[in-house]
Amino acid sequence: MGSSCTMYWLDRWPAAGLFTYTVGGLSPSEAMLWSMKEGLSLLNEMTKATNVEFIGGIVTVPEAFMSSKKAINTKADIRGLKIRAAGDGGIMFSKMGASVVFLPGGEIYEALQRGVIDACEISSPGFDWTLATYEVIKYLYLSPVRQPMEWLPIMVNKKWWATMPDSLKMMITEMGKASAWNYLSKMTQADVKAIADFKAKGVQVLPIPKDVETEMATLADAYYKEQSAKDPFFKKVYDSIKASQTTYRETYSRL
Repeated sequence: MGSSCTMYWLDRWPAAGLFTYTVGGLSPSEAMLWSMKEGLSLLNEMTKATNVEFIGGIVTVPEAFMSSKKAINTKADIRGLKIRAAGDGGIMFSKMGASVVFLPGGEIYEALQRGVIDACEISSPGFDWTLATYEVIKYLYLSPVRQPMEWLPIMVNKKWWATMPDSLKMMITEMGKASAWNYLSKMTQADVKAIADFKAKGVQVLPIPKDVETEMATLADAYYKEQSAKDPFFKKVYDSIKASQTTYRETYSRL
């Protein structure tokens, strides 16, 4: 058994990153529901040629939009900014005119300290706090748009899974669901505490300006539509995500 971010498999499947998250996409609770409704079956369809079966997954909190040494007041302030980023958010930052680089997590602190980068995205506030970023940044900008959540699907060896009795399969599957909600709760609580801790260290914790948020979401939608035109399965997955998002929000407004 194991778990991972599917975006690491983009070299095999163009649609792999969609299962991890989409910019401006599903919230954590929406993603959990989508995964149970259609996501798992689509993921298993994508990987059907492998000896892997997906049986559930952990969903975590939105990431911080950006940690920065410089103030971001409008979308114009993104242009020329040296940002450490990864995944689709990094693509959108590039389209907004930023100079985007990828650095391993262990190198981010020193890169900020030395001025190699001006800003970064790493993870949620609770995780960022453990890297002591408060020592080398002035601003922590919040918004769920860049990375609204992250899905870490649970995978098993398909041949081994087939040998397991149904009672054990059910226990593992249901405990996986329980661990997902427990993890989301733990990370949410860590974020709430971290926000107060960042402020206590003198970091300005602010919402990212609305025009930055809107620009990133608009660019992302155009990007995903371009990729959908190139790959039928990518389109199938993206359309499923957007249809679920629309349905949930028409029904509940916020979920």
